[in-house]
Order: sequence, then C-alpha cells, then structure tokens
Amino acid sequence: MHRELHHHLYKESTCISTTMPATEEKIPRKHMIALYYCYPPAPGLPKDKLEPHKLFHQETCTNLNLGGRIRVSEEGINGVLSGTEDALREYEANLRKELMQLVVDIDQDDAETTGCDDPTAEWLDIKYCHLRNDIPMEQQLFSSLQVKITREVVSLIEPTPSNQGKNKGKRCRQRRKQKRKEKQMQEKLTEVSVGDDESSKDTVKLAPANEVVNIEDWKNNTPAQHLSPEEWNNKLLELAKQEEEGSHEESDTVLLDTRNIYETRVGHFAVPHLKTMFPNTRKFSSLPLALNTEEAAEALAGKNVFMYCTGGVRCERAGTYLRALSDSNSGAWQGKEKPKAIFQLKGGIQKYLEEYGEQVEPKSDGGDNTARECLYRGKNFVFDQRRTDPVIGKGITSKTASDNSERVSLVGQCIICSNAHDDYDNGFSPCDEKEARCCRCRVLVLVCNDCRPKVRSCGEPEADNVTDLLCGGTSCIDEGNVADNVETIRF
Repeated sequence: MHRELHHHLYKESTCISTTMPATEEKIPRKHMIALYYCYPPAPGLPKDKLEPHKLFHQETCTNLNLGGRIRVSEEGINGVLSGTEDALREYEANLRKELMQLVVDIDQDDAETTGCDDPTAEWLDIKYCHLRNDIPMEQQLFSSLQVKITREVVSLIEPTPSNQGKNKGKRCRQRRKQKRKEKQMQEKLTEVSVGDDESSKDTVKLAPANEVVNIEDWKNNTPAQHLSPEEWNNKLLELAKQEEEGSHEESDTVLLDTRNIYETRVGHFAVPHLKTMFPNTRKFSSLPLALNTEEAAEALAGKNVFMYCTGGVRCERAGTYLRALSDSNSGAWQGKEKPKAIFQLKGGIQKYLEEYGEQVEPKSDGGDNTARECLYRGKNFVFDQRRTDPVIGKGITSKTASDNSERVSLVGQCIICSNAHDDYDNGFSPCDEKEARCCRCRVLVLVCNDCRPKVRSCGEPEADNVTDLLCGGTSCIDEGNVADNVETIRF
C-alpha cells in the first residue's frame, strides 16, 4: 500500500565557518560521509572541557582535510563529516581516544580486568555512508567545517527565554514570528468550509491545536531499548507473519517514524499488516506537540512502539520523551494506557539499509543479488550534500508469499500528476539549488520531470504559462507546520 504523497522542507546544510584547504591527490581515494553521535554515560562531557574539545575537532578535521558540521554539548556530540575513508577512520580513532580521556575513568589495568578495551564502543555510534554515483563527487562533499558548542546534541523541546542563552532575544523574535504565522495559517484554514466536491484540494479539516506538555527532568527517564537491524527485522517479520495468518484480532504493535514529513515522503518502513504512525512535522522540535494529540495517544497507548529515524540520534530523545509523556497522565494522554514497551532501531535507517538495502545502481562485478526480506521502502533522506543516500530499500509486500517478487522501492509521487517520483532535485545536484519548493512556505515539494517546467518554484523568476508551485496543490497549506497532522497507516 502506497502512502499518499505530499512535499517537504529541506534544512540546508550550509553554515560553514572554517574554509577547508585544497589538496592535490595524485591517486584517487575513496570518499565517504561519516554520520555519528554519542551520548556518554552520566555526567557526560565536563563543562570546563567543552572549549578544548571543540578545538580538538577543529584541529583534527583541518589536519585530515575533513569538512562538515559538529555539535558539541555537555550531553554529547552529533556530527556529519566528509572526506577520504582513511581520513575519516583516523578521525574516529582519535575521537575515541579523546573521549576516553574526557569521560571514561579507566586505566589499562581496569581494561584488562573488565575485558573492555574501548568503552566508547557502547555509546559512540558512527556510520560510513557511500556517495551517490549520479552526481559529481566534489558536489557531495562539505567545502568547509563548522564546530559549535550547543545546549543539546539534538533539540527536541523549543527554546524558552530561560534556556536559550546569549541569543535568546533573537530566537524569541523568530519564535514569535513563527507563532504568528502558524496562527494566521490556522485561522485561514478554519475558515475554509467543506464543499460538495469531495475532490476539492482546498477542503481542510482541523482538530483543535494541542500544546507541548512541560515535563521537568524528562531526559532522566529510561530511554528506548535498542534493537540491532537484525533484531529489528526478525521481530517485525515475526509480528507481520502473525498478523497475516490472523493470529491476533488486533495488533499490539505500531511503528513510529520520528522524522519530518519531507523525509518520509521519499522513504519509510512499511511492514505488511502492521501500522505506522507518521507525525508529519516540519522540524524535530514539533514532535512533542504531535505526540500530545488524540491521534498519537490512541495509536501508541498500550502498544509495543518501534521507533526509527535517519541515524538513531533523534530516537534517543524521542523515546525518552514519549515515556515521560505517557507517564505524566496529562494532555491527550490523560487516562490513557502507557506503551507496553518502546524500542528504537540502533543506527537508524542508515545502519539498517547497510544490511538490508541495495545500491541504486547494481555493482559492475555482479555482486551478491540474493534478495533479503527488507522492510524499508524507498530512499533515506539525509542532511548533507547528497540529499538522499544511494542505498535504497526494496520493501516486501507480504511475509507469507513464496517469492516476494513484488517489492516496493519508490514511494513518492508528483503533487501535480500523481505519477511515481522521489527526486526533489529533478536530476540536479542539491548544491545547484534547483529543488522544487512551495512559493509561499518553502517546503520541499515532489514534482516529476514532466511537470517541473510548468511550475515556478520559490525563488525562481516569474514566466508566462507557468504557475506558482504550492504545497497544497492549489494553495499553500504550510505543510508540516499545521497542528494535528498526524496520520496512522496500516500497510
């Protein structure tokens, strides 16, 4: 079953503070993207060591000619880097040594006693990602480096005047402006009446907006249980088989995609006969609002929740917050049963596709083409210069079928003609900035190659016989920013 497709925003991965020196290489080397994060054991990174640790990243990356973005906080680190594979792996080795000195109070004798030579292996998650073959290599690499100290590894709760730090004035103004925009949009939408024409794209039904439940010390709650890609696949395949054979009247399992709407439109998990909840947010900090809706509470209460994201870092916080929210017995969760269990995919979609995905272009040497029971359909949206990873999922449609010859690897569709399409850039490199965006709210929109010349994307000049591209088809619906956009789908 295919999802009905919309369109979406891409948060640019520019913002660079350190220009990378040019190098000459006589022998071509393999370039990759390193995606990583870590939440060290409490109390985390020492506050007085953050500046020296930031300097470590700047010096190490510059010496190894690595570019990208790194966030450093007392909670831990989150980074994405590009460079040669050798340089990236040398960076990883240096980083593990640095973290051992900062966090782990262990000497060689203790290591020999416990048999743990590298404690960072438990909480530093790093993945090496391939570059795409359809766009030039140099256009997929970061041209500079940014390392900054932040309040959090990844921000789930919107900043408030008390926790925003030195830029709180600017951020408050930005937040007030966004709130006014959202209020105006909702007032406009609620004035739209339901017409007689059921196909009208201007018909919108809104439930009352909900608020983020303020939970003190929510980060201290138990995080979600990690499942390796193999454990994740085995558990969900067994549950899918039980559902297909009618072993249960009603499934007690639901998947939760914690990513944003423009990410899920080009790829997502689709387990046969199991439900997936899509919050359909524009940004991660809107997830708490989406979780505190009647739709979300009904979908997740009393269930075994299997959550996933791109690389795992967002689920670290989302799982903890969901547990705290359900424990609070407030908002939409008042009187609701808590989830039976909360699991997260360790390493995220990226790690899963390393084991169960397939290259977009088959390897020239033939390789091993043995089909595996992949549960992911489509592409993995990434926040680097590639836009999407070249390893895709060809999801099965049945667990009990004998051959699973019918697989789904393309889930997107053009907003105009509804034909299958999953490329926001229409064949261009993301760095060319020719992606299709709504003319009003700038959210990314899927438009096929045939329809693309007929519409004007945000920032493009006006022209004859060309209409403005709008995320709602005939109007801008500010997609992903409207409250109560949660949907639950059974595949």
